[in-house]
Amino acid sequence: MEKIESSKNKPLISIGIRTYNRPVDLRRTLTEITKQTYTNLDIIVSDNASQGDETENIMCEFMRNDERIRYFKQSANLGINLNFQFVLEKAKGEFFIWSADDDWHSPEFVEYLLAAKLNDDAATISFCDFDIREEDGRTVLDYPDSHAALVTMTCNNSLIRQLRFFMLPEGGAIPHAIYGLLPMRNMKSFSWPEHVQRYGEYGADTLFVFWLLGQGRLALAEKRLFGCTVNNQKHYVSAQKSSIAKKIRTARQRMGYLISFIRIAKGWTRLALLFAFPLKLAEMFFSMTVREPIRRAIRARGER
Repeated sequence: MEKIESSKNKPLISIGIRTYNRPVDLRRTLTEITKQTYTNLDIIVSDNASQGDETENIMCEFMRNDERIRYFKQSANLGINLNFQFVLEKAKGEFFIWSADDDWHSPEFVEYLLAAKLNDDAATISFCDFDIREEDGRTVLDYPDSHAALVTMTCNNSLIRQLRFFMLPEGGAIPHAIYGLLPMRNMKSFSWPEHVQRYGEYGADTLFVFWLLGQGRLALAEKRLFGCTVNNQKHYVSAQKSSIAKKIRTARQRMGYLISFIRIAKGWTRLALLFAFPLKLAEMFFSMTVREPIRRAIRARGER
């Protein structure tokens, strides 16, 4: 991948960081973002009404040394969806990147994503290979192959691209590409709260990526430059035995989620998804009744 050297190829890139009650992780994330090899950045931090002063103190410390940072402390918690939208609306750049406050970025993350996008005019999103990590940075080894799934998103044909994405195994539909580089021209009319209201909160990030893939392919930077944190106790429900009511509720959510793919798809792609729907439905129920309970049991045994 060629590095971005010419000044005319150095567009402003906005990075919207959403944070809430994670000052230690936020410090690490800010350090990684401010030390990117690509420097023409507009760094937006929306503090979703964190408790205490620690988050604000960290922001003041960083802003003293980096004028690219803009900090907004919400007077009341907006919730995840409105905070997603807030940082998007504050963006000034030609390109935009959403960032969680607990994910991991290599120093060349932004540079390589931009290079991949500039080399592919048809791409609506640029992302890289990545791994899945625990809160302390340890890699989760049993996670589905991310690279193989990302490659399906690079297909030129929109019908094949979206159908392959739809048919990815449950748990491997790669919502993580939402943290890739997005051209703002594709995001001008997009509203995250409206997206969630229309298609539901369950799997909203995956459905967003699917929507983008209907407009264009993914530009893939082959290097592994990103780490996504899972099982963060502040935002994940602890592993407890699910009640029957909860299982039924989850099944309904997943059914609505699968139907939303069809609602988003257009033309021949929608027809293709309708034909593939029974297979996907069977795979979903197999995942809920067999695969996921086995994985939970193995994970619980390993944590003892």
